Amino acid sequence: MDDQLDVDLARADLSGQELRGVTFTRCRLLDADLTELVTYGCVFDECDFSGARLNVSEHHATAFLRCTFRRTSFFGALLDGCKLTGSAFVDCELRPLTVSGGDWSYVALRGQQLAGIGLRGVRLREADLSESDLTGADLREADLSHARLHHTRLRDADLRGADLTAVDLRGLDLSGVRIELAQAVAVAAAYGAVVD
Repeated sequence: MDDQLDVDLARADLSGQELRGVTFTRCRLLDADLTELVTYGCVFDECDFSGARLNVSEHHATAFLRCTFRRTSFFGALLDGCKLTGSAFVDCELRPLTVSGGDWSYVALRGQQLAGIGLRGVRLREADLSESDLTGADLREADLSHARLHHTRLRDADLRGADLTAVDLRGLDLSGVRIELAQAVAVAAAYGAVVD
């Protein structure tokens, strides 16, 4: 497949295909069937995936830049070293989802169901995770610096080694959350404790 620019791929059937190095710019993939699609090094820039099905799809070193995912299903999908900078997720099915590294900076995941998801080592700098459910999520070594966690559910999540720079932890339920000693000091300071 050649590069695609401003193409309407609504309800397209790309299921089971393998794409390498293809760039999609401002394409509309509304209600597209992308089940079992496999991509390597592809770029989706400002594309709209509303209603699309990416079930059991695999994406390796693929970039989804400033894309819109509304009511999109990622059931059983794999995102391996992918870049999702500036993309927005609304009412999506994101479980089960396998994530291996990648850059999710500035991603909007407000209100998404992410319980139990593995986001170890993922760059989530300035991501909006407000009101999302990260119960039991693996966020070890993740970069959460400047991320918004307003009313985020973190119970039993693993935050060991995560960068929590400029994250407002006040008011969060940290029951069962696993953190390291240095992070515990930062949490105490966030609540006004003077740590000597």
